[in-house]
Amino acid sequence: MSTIVAYSEKDQEIYKVKKGVYQNDWDDSIKSYKFFENELFPDSILLRGNKIVIPQQLCKSVLDAAYEGHPGIVAMKGRLRSKVWWPRIDKDVEQLVKACKGCTLVGLPNPPAPMKRRELPAAPWIDVTMDLMGPLPSNEYLLVVVDYYSRYEEVKITKTSQAYRLLKW
Repeated sequence: MSTIVAYSEKDQEIYKVKKGVYQNDWDDSIKSYKFFENELFPDSILLRGNKIVIPQQLCKSVLDAAYEGHPGIVAMKGRLRSKVWWPRIDKDVEQLVKACKGCTLVGLPNPPAPMKRRELPAAPWIDVTMDLMGPLPSNEYLLVVVDYYSRYEEVKITKTSQAYRLLKW
């Protein structure tokens, strides 16, 4: 706590905020604090409600401490919001987590589930698969039909890809 007090006394931004609260003299460089003027309580440290306003020089240290264990954006914001505040805190958290290669890799979407084997049908020609390949360089198409039971393949060469014409074989 003594570190925060020491840095708060030296921090020009916090000095200007205290001046703004006490004298209603708000500098343009601290506009982001003006929105919260009714929530700010200046003393040896500046509070916003029950949260400590962290001096600019300590923001990085506080971020690093909250980032221990790579909690992710949501958990890290929750950790910080309960105790501390500074303007752009959410943006700083997002930038830190998004810049971390480890978090980026872990945060990738889940890989697809492994392919599941089909069960063998009870008899031939109950389950089949069809595919149309082409056009080939000769402007022809290949219609391929495979029986799942026997693995028998039937291939038909056709000049069209229109379904109603393909099924007339």
